[in-house]
Order: sequence, then C-alpha cells, then structure tokens
Amino acid sequence: MRSLLLEAIITKIAAKRMKIRYKKRNLTKKYYEDLSSIPPLLLETIRRRFSAKCSKKIHKRKSKLEKKYCADWSSLPREILEMIAEKLTFIDCLSISKVCMSWNAILGEELPSWQRHGFPCLLASGQQNKETRTCISILENRVWELELAEACGKYCWGSFCGWLIMVKSLDNFYLEVNLLNPFSGSQISLPSVWNFYHKMVPSGLPSENNFVCMLLHSQCRELAFWVTGANSWRKHSKLTGEPFEDAVFCNGSFYLLADGFNIWQIDVQSIYSSINKGNDDFGTLSKIETRFHEVKRPEMFELQERRLLQNRHTNKILRYLVESCGELLLVCRYFSPNQDAVLETQKFEVYALDFCQLSWKKVEDLGDQMLFLGKCCSTSFSAKELGVGIRNSIYFCNDPTIPWWNEWDSDHLKGILSRLGFNRTDVNNWGIFTLGNEDSEPFCFHGDIDRWAYTWFTVPSWWCYRNIPPIRSN
Repeated sequence: MRSLLLEAIITKIAAKRMKIRYKKRNLTKKYYEDLSSIPPLLLETIRRRFSAKCSKKIHKRKSKLEKKYCADWSSLPREILEMIAEKLTFIDCLSISKVCMSWNAILGEELPSWQRHGFPCLLASGQQNKETRTCISILENRVWELELAEACGKYCWGSFCGWLIMVKSLDNFYLEVNLLNPFSGSQISLPSVWNFYHKMVPSGLPSENNFVCMLLHSQCRELAFWVTGANSWRKHSKLTGEPFEDAVFCNGSFYLLADGFNIWQIDVQSIYSSINKGNDDFGTLSKIETRFHEVKRPEMFELQERRLLQNRHTNKILRYLVESCGELLLVCRYFSPNQDAVLETQKFEVYALDFCQLSWKKVEDLGDQMLFLGKCCSTSFSAKELGVGIRNSIYFCNDPTIPWWNEWDSDHLKGILSRLGFNRTDVNNWGIFTLGNEDSEPFCFHGDIDRWAYTWFTVPSWWCYRNIPPIRSN
C-alpha cells in the first residue's frame, strides 16, 4: 500500500513539472515569436550563458585531446635521446638538457662517446695557493670559479681531454707530478722528476691502452717517458740537432719540432714495448723507434728568415705543433718585444705537413676548425660541433717568448717590470686572430710579459649539462 502511494506522488510531481515547462514554451512562443522583439538585456544574458557553455565544452575537448596525443618527453627512450644528442651541437645539447630532470640525468652521465662535445676554457695562472681557480669561458664571455682543493699549492703544467697536469716544486730540485681530473675528482700520481724538463705531453686518456707520458727539455734535447704502472721515468739518449721548439701527440706517435721545420717521430707502441721488456740501461731507454723527417721549408719562409738575419729589430717567431682532425699543423707566431716591455704579436701563419712529399703546405683557410694555442698545450675544435665561436680562427694566450721557462721558475720575476716603471693598461692575457684578414685589417696584440700565460683546458659536456645554464648564442 505504501509503495503504491509513493509511486502516485512521484507521478503527480513529474506531471506538474511537464506542465510548467509547457507553459514556459507557450509564453516564449507567444510573446517572442519575432526574435527582434527580445529585450536587449535578456538577449545579452542568453548570449553570455551560451558562450560560457561553449567555452567549457571546448576546453574539455582540448584537455582530452592533449592527454590523448601530447607526448611525455621525460619518458623518451634513452637510446633515442642519445641519438638526438649525437646530431646536435654542444650549445643545443646544453639547452635540451634543461627540458626535464630525466634528460639532464642522461645527458649528464660521463659517456666516453661524447668527448667531442667538450668546451674550451682558460685556467688562470698565479693561483697555486688557492683552493679555487678562476676559469674563463671566452666563447661566451663568462668567468666562473672551479673548486680545486686537491690542486692547492700546485702549478698547472698543461691539460688534455679534461685532465690537468699539476706540478709541485720540491726544494727547487724535484717536481711532484700528478694528473688531476677536476670534474670527476680522479687523480693519478706519477713518479717525481728532476726540475729540468719544461713540457709534458700525454698520449691520450689514462684509461686508454698503451698510455704514455713524455717529458721534454728543448735546450738539452732530452726526453723521458712513463707508462701506466711504472715506478720511475725512463730517460732517452739525447737526439741530435737543434733544440726542440714544441711537441705533440698525433696518430699514435709523438712529434717533435726541431730546426724550425724538421720533425722527429717516436712511435708510442715502441716506447711501451721497450719499457715492458726492460730494454733500458740504468733507467735510460735505447731501443725505441725514432725517425727523423727532413721537411722542406716554404720558399716564402726562407725570404722572411733572411730579413730576420739582416735586421734584428724585425719580428721573431714562436712555433707551435697542433693536432687537428688527424693533421699535423705548424703555427708560426710573429712577435716583437718592444721597448715598453710588451710582447707584440702581429700575425700568425699556419702550415700542414704533407707526409708524402715531406713538405709544409701553407693553410689559407682552416675551414670549420678553431685552434686554441698555448705554450703548455694546444688543441682544435669544430665551430659547427660547438655551435658557437668564430670559424677559421686562432685563439691564443699571452705566452712567454722562451719555450723552456716554467711558471714556478719565474715566481721571483713577477712584478719586476712594474717595479721598474713599465706600467701598461692596454695589455691582454688572450686574443683572437682570424686567417685571411691580415691585409684588410692590421693586427696587433699586446701581451704583458710580466704575467704568466693561462692554460687551455677542456670542460667535459656532462659536467656542463649538470652545472652550467644554457649559453645564449649571439
């Protein structure tokens, strides 16, 4: 009985609602059959409600579409991201590393295959007693501080592939040498050596097979070698000829520049085999493969040398060996120390070694390459791969004019020129030279010989992705 009564009540309420709706429809039809007769206020209210209702529907549909079709970039497979990074420039990779945390984590890993994406910077000199070192990223005009507590009390002797060669002078007789990776914190201690050599040239990364370090003393033409696991350095009997001006590692061999243009070649495999076999006599290696290449000089260079002999006040020359894309380059730097105790660099010339004809061929255009030139170490980078910088250019340091000077041997000379009254404000620590502009734009770089040269080093890409914000290209 109660259920029947409830059903009757519900039916009556529904009928009443239908009647009210019917009446409203009739009223609207009766009074507003002509739409132009609808009051403006009522028409505006209807329009607003209709627009709001449509906007809500559109927003809901858009949200559903975005959820359905928009990709979650953080879930992009690792292999695809690595393939993308291989195709992009360093600057572009630095930008995409900030897209999300997962991308930054992947790109920020220390992957050997991404070594080419390193970034060239300068390490300031004269800071051996500091736990932080000033770094200059010249391609983006940025100065930053690098924590180097392990290097406190040590001088930087050079660099290679993100590693620094650190030296501590012991009682003016011995040098304590170690390899330091400031980004991973790894260190490798090398045997101490006499304070006699002026340059160290590694054959590559310490993790590579047949890793060899070569010490060079130009004036005495003496060499020493160390391989992984050895307890001491192995000297090599003096090579004949003039003092060496520079040395570099290229395609499995050390190359030494002698007599201005001639080349000594020493095969790394020969050094490694000789040391492992114990082919030495009281720490002196004798059975290693050395080859002397007498390289033909360019004719125009012979004319310039005659002028140098005739007039001692004309330009002098500093020579550098640089490995660039498997080629061996000779860079000649023309300078003149003027009466104001300033090193004036006036131009550069670049030559490539033709091994078939044993001659130096002048390079008019470096193409995509940028050379980074310094006494301690020189290297090259691709402007296209970096995504920044000036192609066909040479970035150089304010180097000393005598190759066999070391910073720790010259500490007592710091500031001596200033004390003598040679105060200059127009001197620089580094400069840029572009090949091909010598005739149209006269070049002159003033370097302060009272300050020691800075050191080029490479900041690995993974460290940049973690610690450096994206670089804004010009």
